[in-house]
Amino acid sequence: MEKRIKILGIAPYEELNHSMHTIASQYKNVDTTIYTADLVEGQQLATQLSPDGFDAIISRGGTAKLIRKAVTLPVIDVSLSVYDILRAIRLAESYTTLFAIVGYPTITENAHLLCELLNYDIEIHTISSESDAADVLDTLVEKGNELILCDAITNRIALTKSINTLLITSGFESIRHAYDEAISIITQLDELKEQRMILEEGIHAQKLPIFIFDQQFRLHFSSVPSNQVQVILHSLKSKQDIKSTHQYYSVEQKKFYTLKIVSYLVNQKKFYLCEMREHTSSAIQKRIDVIYQKKNDVLDRLNTKMIFPQFIPENIKNQLKKMSDLYSSYIIFGEKGTAKKNIAYQLYLNQKKHTNYFITIDCNLITDKTWKYLVNATNGPFVDTHNTLLFVNIEQLDLKGIKTLLSYIEMTNVVNHNTLLFTFDTNSENIKNLDMLTNELHSATIYAPSVRERKNELNILTTLLVNKLNIETNKEVLGFDPGARQTLLSFDWPGNFNQLQNVIKELVIHSSSHYISEYQVIELLNKERLLYHFQAMQSSKGTEQPVNFNQHPTLLDYIKTIIQQVLNQNDGNQTKTAEQLGISRTTLWRYLKGE
Repeated sequence: MEKRIKILGIAPYEELNHSMHTIASQYKNVDTTIYTADLVEGQQLATQLSPDGFDAIISRGGTAKLIRKAVTLPVIDVSLSVYDILRAIRLAESYTTLFAIVGYPTITENAHLLCELLNYDIEIHTISSESDAADVLDTLVEKGNELILCDAITNRIALTKSINTLLITSGFESIRHAYDEAISIITQLDELKEQRMILEEGIHAQKLPIFIFDQQFRLHFSSVPSNQVQVILHSLKSKQDIKSTHQYYSVEQKKFYTLKIVSYLVNQKKFYLCEMREHTSSAIQKRIDVIYQKKNDVLDRLNTKMIFPQFIPENIKNQLKKMSDLYSSYIIFGEKGTAKKNIAYQLYLNQKKHTNYFITIDCNLITDKTWKYLVNATNGPFVDTHNTLLFVNIEQLDLKGIKTLLSYIEMTNVVNHNTLLFTFDTNSENIKNLDMLTNELHSATIYAPSVRERKNELNILTTLLVNKLNIETNKEVLGFDPGARQTLLSFDWPGNFNQLQNVIKELVIHSSSHYISEYQVIELLNKERLLYHFQAMQSSKGTEQPVNFNQHPTLLDYIKTIIQQVLNQNDGNQTKTAEQLGISRTTLWRYLKGE
């Protein structure tokens, strides 16, 4: 039976992880395990996992360079092709000419070649370290550059500085070439790998929860999930010395461990074998109404999820920097779907005092048990210190709930040792509670503007979203037809950035060419108008006719119901109904016919 090849993929960013999964599925005799980890974290992860039977490691750029220094396995670098860079340049040109390219030589060497061949006048900067990237970014912003085309390392630094970026990603051909190279190397090392696997599998068969590390806290072997081990090693690094036994509590994993550590020497080098014993008690309960995140969790969410720092206007970014650590509480208010939570994340990342945990309390889920937990003398967030507490959906609390919250804040003095953040939807009927919170807590107030107030930025925002979604969905959309872009710009966006994000995602997913057509945009926005009208009718107290369905309703059922209700209100006048719903008579007729 032909031996199956095992490849470990360590992608410096989530989008490369998705692309590597796509290519890996094309190699039937290859089993690929892919993680997302950048630079030192990627190096540590590779060190930890390399004893686990992998034949080679595929990574990219600076992360691949660091991994080579830490492991004995072959490390194959996913290169960037000239086409990958050209695609990023063409996408950037769709909204600005004020952009520059920043990256390690793997990017800039090809970028220089491309610009010489095509006579492009683009500023290019080659970096060799993270500190280089930070300095170059500051210089480029001062010179007026609106956009930076860069690699993952520079992109991560730019996010902390709220600088707009387009991430230059490796295309499928580059990833496929890396796989071919890896398979060629592995074939030559097959005999040695087989011997190593026999030894490692024998250790794993004992099913002991152990791991081995050295004095530099480099992991040499582990039978424990990698995320647990990395958390424990991080804690051990902070100790003055490692004792024979050590008690350790992991908040991230919501578990309590006792560690039994034994040291030994190999070739005059000291190693530690650690056996883990898990206990059932936990200082922090697993809850859905109160969620704990560390700073790295928040940064990962900004990097890997569609929560864009770019949704925050520049004037508010500047305001947040000036406010940092000056207030004990902040109220972020605006319409539903605006960038309130994005602003809350940025406030947390900007401050220096209360960065221990970012604790989110969902006021939509608060019960009597929640209140008791918040002020619990043992582990309640209100009695803890140096955390940032975010109350989302604060408008969902009635007057009694607001008074309860204020009384607990006063009783525990939580604002003296923590930062409080609140998000408030101004669409709520409880808008009067906003003034009460502001006055009682002497809070700073931050307004999150709607999409309607930021129409001049829509061109940039949609381009950035298209770039992100291209990578996430393995598409190559370059932009919009002129009519399509104008239709997007003229739409009212009642659902704000949540709606904008969902619409762009659907357009990219269903696009069949490099440019999104005007017809595709018009069809989707017609549905958005009808659905928003339906939601408004359902939430209105004056709704005369409830919507009833015998079975599971489809989207077409909802749309036809909306049209029929408005048509009845207008005594069958189709012209008036179409105008009221913001669609053409032809579209209205098609929906009534069920097409």
